[in-house]
Amino acid sequence: MKRYIAALIGALALMAAGCGGQEEAVPSASPVEVVLALTPKEPVAGEAITFAVTVTQDGAPVNDASSVEFELWKDGQEQHATIPATLAKDGVYTAQTSFAEPGSYYVMYHVTARDFHNMQKHPFTVKAAGSDQPTSQPENHDAAGHDGHGSGQAVNHGHGGEHGADHQHTSGINYHFQAADTLTANETAALTVSLTKDNQPLSKAAVRFEYWRAGEERHQFVDAAETQPGVYSASVTLPASGDYTVNVHVEKDETIHDHKEYTLHVR
Repeated sequence: MKRYIAALIGALALMAAGCGGQEEAVPSASPVEVVLALTPKEPVAGEAITFAVTVTQDGAPVNDASSVEFELWKDGQEQHATIPATLAKDGVYTAQTSFAEPGSYYVMYHVTARDFHNMQKHPFTVKAAGSDQPTSQPENHDAAGHDGHGSGQAVNHGHGGEHGADHQHTSGINYHFQAADTLTANETAALTVSLTKDNQPLSKAAVRFEYWRAGEERHQFVDAAETQPGVYSASVTLPASGDYTVNVHVEKDETIHDHKEYTLHVR
């Protein structure tokens, strides 16, 4: 009997050790970071242009993104085209296209990976074939920090600006804004922003989303709730299709009064 009990205890100990070794890794809470590049940096009408995003988390390449695509449109036109991207190498997703007409264009990448959605709008210029005129960027008044200062949904005024949706504003706050991959008019959508300062989550802040449709004067506000340290969310219903501006307002104590703008496209 004593031998039986000893053998049973040994077996249970081995089972416990085996179970302990099978624990699943805890997913990282760090935001997914995205860097955009265009090749060539000064595209020419009728010639191929490659859009590429490098997707990382905690400095490591992300090869399992569930969706990566580029939304493209010419400045002043309502029609948008979307092209899917494919994984070319570690963390790098690419898509290729060409533009028949020269002019000012925008590209907005949409990256969905590991429970994060990252989107950002960048301007670029397509030159006429044989043109050696210097390129100029379309104005980007809906960029974060107003007219190109700061980033977020912001634009670096140059081709292939290396900015993701996680950027530091003048106050030292890093913003990482997220929204659904596809937004539809009259349907509830979740808006989320992750805030950090000095590499720590910015907790217990008062966060509000201000939003309005392009061309409309009426602005609406909704308070965001902190769902986990430094992460704030709210639900909104966007009543019509088109481009919207979302202004994220952040206040804490008497020292932080900050905001950053982003662009959403609603179908």
